[in-house]
Amino acid sequence: MDLMDDIFFGFSYDKTEGYDREKARQRALKTVLPLIMERELTERQRVCLKYKYISGKSQEEIAYELHLSQPTVSRHINAGKEIVNNTLRYCYFSISSALDSYSG
Repeated sequence: MDLMDDIFFGFSYDKTEGYDREKARQRALKTVLPLIMERELTERQRVCLKYKYISGKSQEEIAYELHLSQPTVSRHINAGKEIVNNTLRYCYFSISSALDSYSG
């Protein structure tokens, strides 16, 4: 489950759970994402992810901008995404549990 990609490129909404439930999850995850990026990532990871997801730059373009090699940029992106996704999974399950308690 790549929650970071889901946030930036759209959740694949599960019709069995309902659109409103998925929108609530998405809104909650979007709220916590900036905090995770600010507090859990290194500066390089944060910058590489922002260039990739917010500016839409390729790894080659990011490497050029930051004077790094493309493999180094790739490592920063992968490490940052792993940290973000691991933390977002905790949030996702917590949100799901809270939604279950209101709907059940």
